[in-house]
Amino acid sequence: MNRDKHGPDEEAADADAVVAAASPRNDPLPRQEKRRRKGKILIIVGLSLIFAGLMALASIYAYIYYTDRKAASAQEELRRQWEEDPAPSEGGDVSTGDGIARIISPRIGLDAIVVELWGLDDAENLKRGPGHIPTTAYPGQAGNCVISGHRTTYGAPFRHIEQLADGDEIVLVTAGNRYTYEVFDQRIVLPTDLEVLEQEGEPKLTLTACHPWYSAAQRIVVIARLVSSELL
Repeated sequence: MNRDKHGPDEEAADADAVVAAASPRNDPLPRQEKRRRKGKILIIVGLSLIFAGLMALASIYAYIYYTDRKAASAQEELRRQWEEDPAPSEGGDVSTGDGIARIISPRIGLDAIVVELWGLDDAENLKRGPGHIPTTAYPGQAGNCVISGHRTTYGAPFRHIEQLADGDEIVLVTAGNRYTYEVFDQRIVLPTDLEVLEQEGEPKLTLTACHPWYSAAQRIVVIARLVSSELL
């Protein structure tokens, strides 16, 4: 029988051809496997980000729920004390933490007991309800009665304060009187703008809250003038 004879060079070329044929670079399967793996990694990363976002959102809602419950409990206690023995706020004879008046605004569904604060930075008492700023007028007095409140947490008593428009009524009920104020101005100011605390001019009521929602970058201010008072 005749057999083909190959020289060393031909045998080496045949070996290289075999290796090249078996090389992954010429096999499409590894490329497809890499694509599948990359796709799986992207899916896992995407699902992880979605899960993290959902957890963050859940924690925010849980915090809001917790603060709302805490404020509701504080308001229940303040209202009970108010009904039993309301503080005589017209004369300023009140202490920090006292409930000094009941504030009512049908337009925004507001009905809460106003707490006496020790100052602008009294965050703890402000968690209990709308807070009266000391050194400003008390309900019914000449000057400017300034009350601050939360918009997103701790019951958010001033959540919809932006809906108050000219002509809307805000009522402050004290131990012996019912004062009705009528809204005539709304503005957005910086936290450093203390003009809203000024006491000159007609008897009025000023409501302040952080603006916009979930931010303390600015303040929304609603101003109302006293239009009537009624003995209880």
